[in-house]
Amino acid sequence: MRKLLFFLILLLSCNFNTESNDNIVARAGEKTLTKEELIDKLPKIINLEDSIIISNKIINNWALNQLLIENAEINLSSEEIKKIEKISSEYYYDLLISTYKNKVASYNSDTLVLDNEISEYYNSNFDNFLLYEDIIKGRYVRLNKNNFNLNEIKRRFRRFNEQDLTFFDSISLQLLNYSLNDTTWVNKDLFFNKIPVLKDDEIERIVKKTLYVVKEDSLDVYLIKINDFIGINDKAPLDYIYNRIEELVKNKKKVDFIKKFETETIENAKIENNFKIIK
Repeated sequence: MRKLLFFLILLLSCNFNTESNDNIVARAGEKTLTKEELIDKLPKIINLEDSIIISNKIINNWALNQLLIENAEINLSSEEIKKIEKISSEYYYDLLISTYKNKVASYNSDTLVLDNEISEYYNSNFDNFLLYEDIIKGRYVRLNKNNFNLNEIKRRFRRFNEQDLTFFDSISLQLLNYSLNDTTWVNKDLFFNKIPVLKDDEIERIVKKTLYVVKEDSLDVYLIKINDFIGINDKAPLDYIYNRIEELVKNKKKVDFIKKFETETIENAKIENNFKIIK
């Protein structure tokens, strides 16, 4: 690949380079673009034809930028340039400090979050965790209505103990669609989107009364059981937002560590006589 790129640069040099230095691909004003700099700007995987097109575009964009910079430095006032340099400098140092603090925090802050910490955070901020969606716990099975094992499947689906769950695992190939993890909260709409046989009013009735329902269409049978329901704007259950709270606690630990690190940086500098306020 690198040989191909050098061959490409050689071709481009015939068009762009009138300088004595063979390493220079282009010049704009007082600035030059070298072969190595051009190669670094090219995509890693590229064919020769595309390379020529892209390289020409890169060179022209580079030249335009250099010429505009040169003209800007001539035509802008010194005050305008100083203002830009100040903004650039402030951004650079802000980015430098932020990157350093985050790196120190990643090596030193406690990222382990215990269950009791998550529960404590949840209970302390309970009113902030409102649902933006209806959620349910439930299960469903869709199968062909001519299934020879239909009655047994209905009986086991309704009872649904450990042995029944094993049974459903063993006949999963007979099922057209199913969701049997009925101890986990899921979005209500996503759950019922897989059961098109139900109308909206039927869904509301099933959900709010946590019913067991059998529905049929021309080909299939749908077995549905809703165990629990929590509506929009109600308090979100802990197990539904567990991962979200875990991230919040991790972030809080990181913020607390950085604050402590900043304080210690000042205090250590004072002790080492590397910082003092001169009155």
